[in-house]
Amino acid sequence: MRPSFSRRLLGAVLLCLAGPALALDSDRQQPIYIDADHVELDEAKGINTYTGAVVVVQGSMQINSDKLVIYTEKRKPTRYVATGKPARYKQQPKPDEGDVVATANEMEYTVADKKLYLRGNAHVTRQGDVFQGDQLVYDTVRDVVTGSGGPGGRIRMIIQPQEREGAKATP
Repeated sequence: MRPSFSRRLLGAVLLCLAGPALALDSDRQQPIYIDADHVELDEAKGINTYTGAVVVVQGSMQINSDKLVIYTEKRKPTRYVATGKPARYKQQPKPDEGDVVATANEMEYTVADKKLYLRGNAHVTRQGDVFQGDQLVYDTVRDVVTGSGGPGGRIRMIIQPQEREGAKATP
C-alpha cells in the first residue's frame, strides 16, 4: 500500500531541516572557525559581532553571512543571528545523507529552545525537497517545521516523488 500524499508530506515536513539535534555527532566535537573582515568583541555586553563575508565552519556545518552576532551569557553562546542577502546555512545531518541547505535574509538560532528561525525569503532544501515562505521555524528537538507566507503570501513546498520499491535506479 502506498503512503498517502498527506502522510508523505507530513514526513517530508518533519524531516526537512537538520539542526544541531540531527547534525553529525562528530560536528559538535570539532573546533569552530570564524572568518570575517571585521570583528567587535564586547565582553561586558556579551555581544560578539562579525561583519564582512562572514564564514563559520564547524565540522560539516557552514554558515555564510554578511553579519553574524553571537549573544553570550557568562561567555556561553545563547543566541546566534546571521543576516545577509541571503544568509546561508549548510549541514550534513547523517553520514549517508546529503546536506540540508537553508537561506533567509535573517537566521536566528536560540540555544535554550534549540529552534532555528528563518525570516525573509526563507528557503530550506533537503534531499531535493524544497520549502519556501516568508518565515520558517524549525524545532530541532521535536523535528517540527512551521511556517508562514507573510502578509498575503503562502508557503510553497516541492516534494520529490518517492522511488518505487523494486524499481531500478537509472544512471
